[in-house]
Amino acid sequence: MSMHQGSLADFLQGSKTLIENASTLPEIATALASYGYDAARFEEGRRLWAEADSLAKKQSLDSGGRSGATQELDKAWTVANKSYMKALKIARIAFGEDPKAIAALKLYGPRKQSVAGWIEQAETFYANLAADPVLAGRLRRYGYDSARLGSEATQVEAVRSKTQEKVQGSGNAQASTAARDKKLRELDTWVSELRTISRVAFYENPQELEKLGVMALNGPRKAKKAQAASDGVKI
Repeated sequence: MSMHQGSLADFLQGSKTLIENASTLPEIATALASYGYDAARFEEGRRLWAEADSLAKKQSLDSGGRSGATQELDKAWTVANKSYMKALKIARIAFGEDPKAIAALKLYGPRKQSVAGWIEQAETFYANLAADPVLAGRLRRYGYDSARLGSEATQVEAVRSKTQEKVQGSGNAQASTAARDKKLRELDTWVSELRTISRVAFYENPQELEKLGVMALNGPRKAKKAQAASDGVKI
């Protein structure tokens, strides 16, 4: 696509200028009409531009939502992990070498680094404590009553919820990016054809192209010759 030469904003602004000036400036519109660019054809270009602009805005919004969901997940994970690691250390003290507790609460071994792995370990810890009054009772002497354990379990649930929101946000962002890019390709094809036709229509009057934001293909060469002539150099 030609827009790789500049930003998305530049591409959309340049396309808008081209379409509007080509269709509204009388001297240009009259010339282009003889090449098939009537009001209906320009309306097609406006529609493509409006759709591309709308999809670009939606993609930006969805990408922002994905970033926000990632930040919210990181925040929830940080809070829950802080509570979990403290409770885990206390549990290791409370249960010592008790094999049942060690297995049920997954007290030892490395903590998973992935979100999914961490959730599995943390949920197992709190769920098995809630399901076994004996184990939960032995933690009570260290300040971990059912209310505190339930509150920390809720923090873990929040991490799972934020993870799901992030996945959904990523899906939305990917879908909107694909839709935007497809429409941008359509618009790029349309405006590229108009630029080419404009260069043909104003081949003998290239200054008109400046009103469209279109550079004449021989413009740089002429400029180079003019500069060289003023310097007394042959090219």
